[in-house]
Amino acid sequence: MGRLRALAADDDVEMLSLVSQALRHFGADVVAVAAGGELLEAIANAGPFDVIVTDIAMPWMTGLQVMHSARAAGLPVPVVVMTALRDPTLPEQVTSLGAHAELLHKPFSIDELFAALRRCLSGSAGDTPPPAS
Repeated sequence: MGRLRALAADDDVEMLSLVSQALRHFGADVVAVAAGGELLEAIANAGPFDVIVTDIAMPWMTGLQVMHSARAAGLPVPVVVMTALRDPTLPEQVTSLGAHAELLHKPFSIDELFAALRRCLSGSAGDTPPPAS
């Protein structure tokens, strides 16, 4: 089996860099994008991906809008949704993405990101690599 393919999306350049580095440390090849439109384009043109890690608040489309569109198109890819927003409806919105969707509130640790990745990847197609130590 090949390496895990991950798509990371965040309009905060520093956060995108940190998440991308963490995903590489987790054992993934990473495609990184900085806007909702780029996220949608990458899903359509650079996939398939084994996991997507996306921020919610981004230009053009939110990460949630893109993931709901992906679900409507029949793509059940596991997703970790990151946010600094404290909207009480967010857990329900993420849950509505179906199985293998995790909500991660910023700020979070790398260990919390790895735990969310393990949870959303458990039971999905393919093996989940352990993070490098």
